[in-house]
Amino acid sequence: MSRNAVFINLPATWDPLSRTTSVTIACAVVLNLLCLPGCIQDSPQPSKERAVSLLLELLHDDRPEMRRTAAESLGKIGDRESIDSILPLVQDPDEAVREASVTAMGRIRPPATDTIVALLAQALKDPVESIRQAAVVAIGEIEPGPRLLEPIVGLLRSSDAAIRNAAVRALLQIDSSQSVSSLIAAGQDSDPEVRQGIVAAVGEWGGVAVSPWLRERLAHDSSPGVRTEAAYRLGMRSDIEAKAALDRAVAMDADSGVRNWAKRGRL
Repeated sequence: MSRNAVFINLPATWDPLSRTTSVTIACAVVLNLLCLPGCIQDSPQPSKERAVSLLLELLHDDRPEMRRTAAESLGKIGDRESIDSILPLVQDPDEAVREASVTAMGRIRPPATDTIVALLAQALKDPVESIRQAAVVAIGEIEPGPRLLEPIVGLLRSSDAAIRNAAVRALLQIDSSQSVSSLIAAGQDSDPEVRQGIVAAVGEWGGVAVSPWLRERLAHDSSPGVRTEAAYRLGMRSDIEAKAALDRAVAMDADSGVRNWAKRGRL
């Protein structure tokens, strides 16, 4: 997973006293299992297998808070065999359940498959921003290979800038070297935040061949954020043309932030 981006700032309850059903008892047992070391327990700790079995049942409960709690708990346990039962909740009508299921996928980190990547790509289109962000994190944790990225790359053509931005953030987290041409093709996006993400991803995964494109973005993009990202990425390169482009930005760019990053890149 890449950690070098400048632009990323990774930014229904119930009353247990009113529930005396077996579901409430099951939740209490599971909470006992997940209790941190040092917690006082009056009864023997149940087995992990029993807890997982109870949680799998709760994934199908009519109440969304139960489904959410079950998905969250399975993610914390990290049981890979439960992933097939969690996947359908990515399409749950309740947004808290959807977010919990996507987060659990990232925590469990199952092997990447076409099905899992397609569901995470769907989560990148979710109208709820926190779910899109959870999908970005999960994709970074699962790290699908280049062959599986087409559903995510395809989102660069979405009419919704928030979806395009989520797709770019996801592609930055994983090896997108085989998708660089698609990223560059989307580099004239109307949204400056999306363009900045594209510059970051291209700079991260594009190798030396993309240096001319980064220089062009530094010189001509209308957004200071995009130019700053281009300056940062060019500063990580040692070719003479990159250094010359940074010198020009230091001398001529109208934005002080761009000039500062260009100056840093020359050190």
